[in-house]
Amino acid sequence: MPLSVSQLDTENYPAVLAFLRRSPYRNAINLAQITYLRTHSFTLVAFSNDTVVGVVSIRRDLPLVRLAFTVDFPGALPPLLHALSTAEPELQQHTFGMLLPVASLSSVDRLVKIENVQLLYQMVAEPETFRPVAHVIAQRLPANIADDLTPLRAITADWQAWHPVYGPASGIRAENGQVVAAAATCFATRDVVEIGWAMQPAQLSALQVCISSLTGICFGLAPRVYLFVETTDDDIILGCRTLGFWAAERFVWVLARLNLP
Repeated sequence: MPLSVSQLDTENYPAVLAFLRRSPYRNAINLAQITYLRTHSFTLVAFSNDTVVGVVSIRRDLPLVRLAFTVDFPGALPPLLHALSTAEPELQQHTFGMLLPVASLSSVDRLVKIENVQLLYQMVAEPETFRPVAHVIAQRLPANIADDLTPLRAITADWQAWHPVYGPASGIRAENGQVVAAAATCFATRDVVEIGWAMQPAQLSALQVCISSLTGICFGLAPRVYLFVETTDDDIILGCRTLGFWAAERFVWVLARLNLP
């Protein structure tokens, strides 16, 4: 099947958007990187007979470049990655990160050299399932609070990419003013919002309140909200389920390098 690869542009953008919107949760990161994060991203599109069959994008505004892809069949990925490595030659020399469904991991077999894999749940909530805490005591965090969040950022998992400048954020402070738990926006599109989180030890109830507060705000932006949780983090998973989140799909956080034939 002949394939062609083109850069995302105004002409093919509607077709790419429709392609990704078929699975707004699974494709949320690619959706964000062609919309909300487009100025920080570079996207290539694979076509077969003028039909979109694959998308690959990288995000450059993070310490570690993020790569995301969606393909209708595994054969669409190699030409996308080859074209990406040509357009972004530095990508061939450095480790990058990927958050992708477990089902998509086999697509990169023999195309990348995997250095580390971490299993996550994509925990999802929608207005019909959401059960907010009764008394919300979390505060809306301003975008200029970066210094106050430094202790939390230091213990945040590598796969999280949140910051108050990306959108709404909620936090709870201790009596000494220190932020002990926070939930913040990773990105917000018309289709779905990803939120990130962090907490100091033994602050699960505070974190639950923060997630509840932010989720309620995010439903004013999109009808779907999700966050990632390690599959072994039973306390966080239970806390999210109490709020009406459910485990929609297993994802993996992958550190890898290109290994193109």
